[in-house]
Amino acid sequence: MNYSKKSTSKKQKALKSKKTMMGKKMGVVFLKTLLVLVIALGVAGICGGIGIVKGVIENAPDITSASVLPRGYKSTVYDAAGNKTAELIAEGTNRTYVKIENIPKHVQEAFIAIEDERFYEHNGIDVKGMLRAGVKFVTSGFKSTQGASTITQQLLKNNVFDFMSENGMADKIERKLQEQYLAIKLEKVMEKDEILESYLNTINLGQNTLGVQAAANRYFGKSVSELTISEAAVIAGITKSPNSYNPISKPEKNAERRSIVLQYMLEQGHISQREYEQAVKDDVYSRIENHNEEKAAASTVYSYFVDEVIDQVKEDLVEKGGYSETQAFNALYSSGLKIYTTQDPAVQKILDEEFSNLENFPEKTRLGLEWALSIVSEDGKTTNYSQEMLTKYFKQTNAGYEILYNSEEEARAAVEEYKASLGIKDTDTVYERFELIVQPQASMVIMNQSTGEVVALTGGRGEKTGNKTLNRATDAYRNPGSTFKIIASYAPAFEFLGYGPGNVQYDGPFAYTDNGRQGRLVKNWDKGTQYRGWTTIREAITRSMNVMAVKTITDVTPITAVDYMLKFGFTSIQLDGSMADYNQSAALGGLTNGVSNLELTASYAAIANGGTYIKPRLYTKVVDNNGNVVLDNEPETTYVVSEQNAWLLLDCMKDVVNGAGGTGSATRIKGMTTAGKTGTTSENRDVWFEGMTPYYTAGIWAGYDNNGYKHELNGTGETSFHKKLWSKVMTRVHEGLQNKDFTKPEDIVQCVICTKSGKLAIGGLCDSDGREGIVRNEYFVEGKQPTEVCDHHVNVSICVDTGLLATSACPGRVPQIKVILPAMQEGVAEEITLDTAYGISANLPTATCTLHTGGIYIPSEYELSSQAAQAVVDPNAGITP
Repeated sequence: MNYSKKSTSKKQKALKSKKTMMGKKMGVVFLKTLLVLVIALGVAGICGGIGIVKGVIENAPDITSASVLPRGYKSTVYDAAGNKTAELIAEGTNRTYVKIENIPKHVQEAFIAIEDERFYEHNGIDVKGMLRAGVKFVTSGFKSTQGASTITQQLLKNNVFDFMSENGMADKIERKLQEQYLAIKLEKVMEKDEILESYLNTINLGQNTLGVQAAANRYFGKSVSELTISEAAVIAGITKSPNSYNPISKPEKNAERRSIVLQYMLEQGHISQREYEQAVKDDVYSRIENHNEEKAAASTVYSYFVDEVIDQVKEDLVEKGGYSETQAFNALYSSGLKIYTTQDPAVQKILDEEFSNLENFPEKTRLGLEWALSIVSEDGKTTNYSQEMLTKYFKQTNAGYEILYNSEEEARAAVEEYKASLGIKDTDTVYERFELIVQPQASMVIMNQSTGEVVALTGGRGEKTGNKTLNRATDAYRNPGSTFKIIASYAPAFEFLGYGPGNVQYDGPFAYTDNGRQGRLVKNWDKGTQYRGWTTIREAITRSMNVMAVKTITDVTPITAVDYMLKFGFTSIQLDGSMADYNQSAALGGLTNGVSNLELTASYAAIANGGTYIKPRLYTKVVDNNGNVVLDNEPETTYVVSEQNAWLLLDCMKDVVNGAGGTGSATRIKGMTTAGKTGTTSENRDVWFEGMTPYYTAGIWAGYDNNGYKHELNGTGETSFHKKLWSKVMTRVHEGLQNKDFTKPEDIVQCVICTKSGKLAIGGLCDSDGREGIVRNEYFVEGKQPTEVCDHHVNVSICVDTGLLATSACPGRVPQIKVILPAMQEGVAEEITLDTAYGISANLPTATCTLHTGGIYIPSEYELSSQAAQAVVDPNAGITP
């Protein structure tokens, strides 16, 4: 045996074993070191991650229960009877808030079933849902994006994070972490039902509807409280994608989603098998289609009344509420205001019906063109063309050309002819506006004079095709014509000068004396009729006599007249240094800017209201979404004339409608006291009637829209239809109302006057000049009645040969009663008046006989008698006023 070899082998084995043991120890050390490193890195990573998450959370928005309330509500307009007449909707505001107790359980459960089945179990985030979504994402090859957001998270996303943008994955992760953190925090301060209520009033449900109430109304025409299970499933199915699952535009896709909602509701125990089967069988989409057709047919264009309400509320928000223009606009269209208007639905209905009746307008109507064209060439240059340029083109060959057409075809042919002359190229881009508006047009305003409330209004005839189009009742400023005689001449004369219906002016040739018109004769509207001579203001109002009105404003002075125009509420008067409206022609409506129908009607309403002007109101109050009053539109009043003078003006204007020679006889309302004033402007471009009853004041205007082209109303059909239309409207409005007179105030007295002097009549003289109706009873404000006797009638001796005043040399003389005629204005030629044949010149020497000279003028007994005042006609002699 070789022991030395064995010993060497053992040593080698021992050495090998030792190396192996050392290797194992080194491996363990390495593993331990690696583990420590991993743990260290993990700890560092966790610490870093915690730091990042902490930073993200610290940057999260502050959250309270108020933070998640939905923002942006449509405003609603109501008439005086409480009916909803309009909804003011901007994008993102078509929402009507509804409390959770008014949302049926099955509606709530439809949303919970499809959006967040464990809503009442989780604390704001659904861990199970997140895991399910994660697994789905992985198993689908990272393609599925199944949502795991709870209703609480969706509420935060819609109402808290709606202003945040997400640029890249980092932003999305940050927002998601904040959303989850705030969801947990929100559930600590809000009850589940409060969160669900806010959510159901927030969600976008397509067709510009936000919240379940707006959606129920849009798709089914009913309140959310009336929705069936089937209908609730339709609406709940929209939430995933309002565009993709729109039940109107994409009913098939919505039907698929609705089936899933119903299936989930069944599986989660919200509905029974029987309810499920009934809902599945329901032909819900036919109802949606029918309702959508009704919605499409219904006008979404605001009425003229609502257009003006919007303007008034916006103006008052700025002037009374301290809002900026932008704030006022946002409040109107996105803050859920409730606007309560003065509109009487019954009166408005009558007005709309009569304005829609073609029989109330001239048989021959024409179409007015509204046209504009823009041509963009290849190089981007834009050239604009207007209807004025089109008109100028045709006037080159036809000086009388007007942009009025008998048909659309005729209008389009004219436009195409003009366009052909412009050399439009195939490479040009053309933008054109072409609109035809029926002519002549009209507008009408009806007010309750005792409150200043506008109860009905229309800004035109024909279909209203857009919002904020021309409102001829409020935005069209036209010459008021003779309606302004009351405002600028007679009301100031009664109040400022103490004039009354019995005061007289001489209706004869008269020239303007103010700058710009000096020397120009004032013409009466009935140019072919003789001047009437001495005339009372009552008759001047009745017959709408121009000379009388201009002479009266001359007495008042135009400066004083303008002061009264402002008291009557006119905002369009030219008050700058040009003094353009401080002139005599203002008595005839000659104003720089014209007036609106609304303001003119309000001025007449002031007279019907006993002389107190009330700024016209179209709304009574505005409240916000929480019921707080934002605007309380109390009447704003201004004293203009006394109650007595207002009544005297009304009494004169009753004769316009009912008196002999009255210009407003066509406006009579059978069985109802009516007063008013007509108005016609030069060349019949505008015609008006402002009328009053003890109940309402109403103003109507008619004419052609494009006043700049001087379109004239032609013939009786066009110049008088407005009076008959006024009568038809107001006759219907007053049906069932008891007839009564305007209330006569105290301190009104009667006197018998001579209508040729305005003074107390002398028996046997004033009533004996060969004409009837010269003496009459007249009303006066007590203390303003005449105390002097007539000095315009004289009893004289007339030479039978010459017809002039007799002298002592005249062989044949006869006594006659004559009216003294005034001297003519300097530079104005005398013309024959109705008094000429019964009068003598005020310049007696020139009226004395020239044939039999040498004698002396023989005065009459009345000129010699100082007791003439004793011969005043007995006021009880049966003369009717």
